[in-house]
This record gives sequence, C-alpha cells and structure tokens, in this order.
Amino acid sequence: MKKLMLFGVCASLLLGLGASQSAFAWGYYHRGWGGPRVVVGVGPYWGPDPYYWGPPRYVGPPPVVYVTPPAPRVYVEKPAPVVSYYCRRPEGYYPQVPRCPSGWLKVAPH
Repeated sequence: MKKLMLFGVCASLLLGLGASQSAFAWGYYHRGWGGPRVVVGVGPYWGPDPYYWGPPRYVGPPPVVYVTPPAPRVYVEKPAPVVSYYCRRPEGYYPQVPRCPSGWLKVAPH
C-alpha cells in the first residue's frame, strides 16, 4: 500500500512538472506571456479560452526625426585700415607725389 501511494505521488508530481513546462512553452512562444501556468479543470470545457486577451498590441516603428545640421559659421573680417603717406616737401600725398626727398609721414585713417 505504501509503495502504491509513493508511486501515485511521484507520478502526479512528474505529470504536474510536465504540464507546467508545456504550458510555459506554449504560452511563452505563442501568446507572448512569460512564466509557467497550470490549468486545472474538472469535466469538459467547450467555451472560449479563458486566458485569451486578444491579439498582441501593435507597436509601430519609431518616429523618424530629421535633423538638419546647423548653418556654417560666417566670419566677417574687417578690412585693414588704409594708411596714407604724406610728404612735406613737395606737399602732397602718395601716389600724387611720386618721390619725397624729406621722407614720408604716415597719416592715420580718419
């Protein structure tokens, strides 16, 4: 009697393990559910699957984001100041006076 009871307990444990593993594989790969589940029922059941929650939710592609590069930097260079040269003898500015024997004087721009 004890051997028969031990056999029954071991058989039910093995059957329960097998059922939970197949339920895990079926639920995980076919419906997107994770984790094992065991369904225990008495008698036939002809209704819809009580664990069916509809098709999986549609998740579309991520939105497209267009990134425009920033405009290139523009540097404005100031022109160099124009320096004039003045001659005292003969009086005048270069290039109107081609030669200056007394030496040229630099005149700052206005």
